[in-house]
Amino acid sequence: MIYRTRSGEDIDTARQLTFEERNLVQKMMIFQHLGLTLEEFRARWRTQNSPVWKGRATLERPGPAVRIILDLEQRLKAGLD
Repeated sequence: MIYRTRSGEDIDTARQLTFEERNLVQKMMIFQHLGLTLEEFRARWRTQNSPVWKGRATLERPGPAVRIILDLEQRLKAGLD
């Protein structure tokens, strides 16, 4: 799947993400549509057991999976699907 961020970046999830990262991104895409608040959404992926979350450094140097999830956060914040 090619995911296009709001900024126009294309991320090829088949090539750029690991299996675990793809699995998390797919779950987060579902959660985005469940009407969670931004805080609830973040609490789902910013956890110690997350395959992408490595603490605050994750936000400073986001990999492709994190860029997708941050884009989902922005869409959630803006009320977009």
